[in-house]
Amino acid sequence: MNKAIMRWWRKLRASGKMSLHKHQKGQSLIIIVFAFIGILAFVGLAIDLAAIYTERVKVSRAADAAALAAASELPLEPAAHDRALVYLQDNGYDYTASDAAYIFDTYVGGQYGSDPGGFTTIWIDTMYSRDTSLPGPQQASSADRIRVRVRRQVFMTFMQFVGFNYFPVEATAEAENISNIDTVIVYDKSGSMEFDTLCYGCWEPVVGQMYPDGNLYPSHWSDSGIESADHCAGWSEAGGYNCGSYQYYNSSYNVNDCNYHHSSYDDRYYIVIEAEEYSYLNVSASDWGYTPYYTFWVIQRNEYNYYEGDWVGAYGRDTRGAYISHHPYRNYQTSTGLGVACTWSDLTNGEFCRSGITLEGRTIPPFPAPRADYEFYAPSDDEGGDHDDYYVWIRGQGGSSWNGADRHIFWGIDGCPYGQENYFPQGPGYDGADEDLWDWRCLGRVDDLEQGTHTLNLWAGGAGFDVDRIVIQTRDDGSCNNNSSPPDSPDTYPANNGRTNWACHPCDPRFAGRPGGQTSPSYRPDCNIGGNPDQRGNPIYDDEQPIRNALEAAKYFVSLLDPRFDQVGYVRYSTNSEIANELECTRRLGVNCTEQVINDTVVAELDATTAGGNTNIAGGILDGIEVLSTDAGHYGRPGAAHIMVLMTDGEANQQPNSYCDDEDLWPDGGGAKDCVIYYAQEARDNGIVIYTISLGWGADIDLMTEVAELTGGETFVARPATREKLDEIFEELFEKIFLRLIS
Repeated sequence: MNKAIMRWWRKLRASGKMSLHKHQKGQSLIIIVFAFIGILAFVGLAIDLAAIYTERVKVSRAADAAALAAASELPLEPAAHDRALVYLQDNGYDYTASDAAYIFDTYVGGQYGSDPGGFTTIWIDTMYSRDTSLPGPQQASSADRIRVRVRRQVFMTFMQFVGFNYFPVEATAEAENISNIDTVIVYDKSGSMEFDTLCYGCWEPVVGQMYPDGNLYPSHWSDSGIESADHCAGWSEAGGYNCGSYQYYNSSYNVNDCNYHHSSYDDRYYIVIEAEEYSYLNVSASDWGYTPYYTFWVIQRNEYNYYEGDWVGAYGRDTRGAYISHHPYRNYQTSTGLGVACTWSDLTNGEFCRSGITLEGRTIPPFPAPRADYEFYAPSDDEGGDHDDYYVWIRGQGGSSWNGADRHIFWGIDGCPYGQENYFPQGPGYDGADEDLWDWRCLGRVDDLEQGTHTLNLWAGGAGFDVDRIVIQTRDDGSCNNNSSPPDSPDTYPANNGRTNWACHPCDPRFAGRPGGQTSPSYRPDCNIGGNPDQRGNPIYDDEQPIRNALEAAKYFVSLLDPRFDQVGYVRYSTNSEIANELECTRRLGVNCTEQVINDTVVAELDATTAGGNTNIAGGILDGIEVLSTDAGHYGRPGAAHIMVLMTDGEANQQPNSYCDDEDLWPDGGGAKDCVIYYAQEARDNGIVIYTISLGWGADIDLMTEVAELTGGETFVARPATREKLDEIFEELFEKIFLRLIS
């Protein structure tokens, strides 16, 4: 019995083991199935979460863009609503779709109203920000803020298997249109703002007229008062020189189309040339462009130097006179010679100048020495076969450097440097010439010059050097440099040497030609080339180009302001600073503040601004703070945003007082830059936001960036400082000042 039981027990155990193994194999399969489902769920969750995240980024950006765009239409609320919808549609949230819903102005008491549902739901609200102080009917379209809320149902790819078919993603953006702005434009009118002007005095403003209306003063076409061949008599492009026969001029001289000849001496010839009538200009002459770090010659037609308060006294074919002036590369420093273009060593070793200049850590290559060329005809050739010696004289004056660095000029014949003449009288530099400082100097002698056509070359030497007239003659009295003027020559008589090459072309912009010409005044010949040959619109008639570009852009910015809500003032600075306009004009004029009032005040003062002097940036900021003040005598509004737009093209080198530099606020900048930071901090403490605009390659961008960051503004850089670039900057600035995201 016992043995039978034992046998049965062993079979049972054996049978139980078999069933246990089978059960364990079934459990493994179940675990694998559930693990696979878990992995699928995890992968599905990751995919769906990625879709949710992507949609959230997209909807946030769309809401921000729509709110900012819509705020620009405020306080016109219907227009703001429409613009928000357009921007949302452009960003993929189509409010016209059958499964979309949108509602307006339902945000009350911090809660949205009814939820219309929909795959895409849009809420747009402006009612909450209306001016409730106004009478009921006037409150509509008084909002200065808009809130845009967007919700999109994101379809779940895998999570629907666990009960989630859609997941809502939404974003809310709120933007503000600041409708009350007090803005002051603080403008750099220092001398460096005119460094690359093309033709001084070729355009001047007329009282009561806005630029570009004003007076044009091109170079004179002829001496006779009408359009005539004497403009380039004696020369043609096809045949070169044909001087013609001599005619009686006065008891001492006979004259032809190339020179004066003394009637009592066979070997005395005098060639008289106006400096502004060069045949070639070998730096950017074709398009009158400006290349940074180049130096160049420019025409001057300013008969009166307003900055110096004196007459210019230049010779010319009309009573206004004309001359040429040398301007240096843009980013000049006194320690490096005030922008002197070339040395004699530079000139005689390839005519490439100013090596070693660096810009933001990058070395600028040397550039060609700027040169003005004058073709002339040497008339004398002795019967014995010998050629005459010629003496070259110029009427000039130096730049403004006290140490003589800007008071010299280089010269040569037919492209070969001959020499230099130093220590001309010190003139006003970039601000024109002075009639009491012109000096005739004999540059030197050219031995045995062969009869025929030659070219006189003038290379730029000192910065601000001026040349008015050239005389090339055969007579020397034995002391080339010691006479007050060329000996026995008609230096004050009209220039008679025939102009050549480009200076003879009726479409040379120096003469402001236009189709059909004009008989009076005589400086507008018949110009018939190109698709738009009217040369009166050429850039040389843009007044002082760098300052004019910035002034026109500033005027454009002023035109963007709304005189019903905004005030604008104007400060300009150079060596000193001045308040040209207090804030105009809603606080003092109310409903009578119109666009015309702004034009008659701020815009008129912008138009009247001319360049000259040093760079007192700190003084400009100080006066800007005064203009924005709410104290008596000023017109700042306590409830308005206070904005300063600070413009400069250079480095601070002047300060408004003796104490603003007591602290070392700017490394290695000297007192003037310490003062800039000092008054930037004061502006910040007075709730003023400063936006800075750096013009060209000479501005201290690091300093301007610090000023903007200190006050919560932004900095902009215009390189080059063209009108188009500046307009873009002011448009962006306008958006940043008036429109901002709140949340």
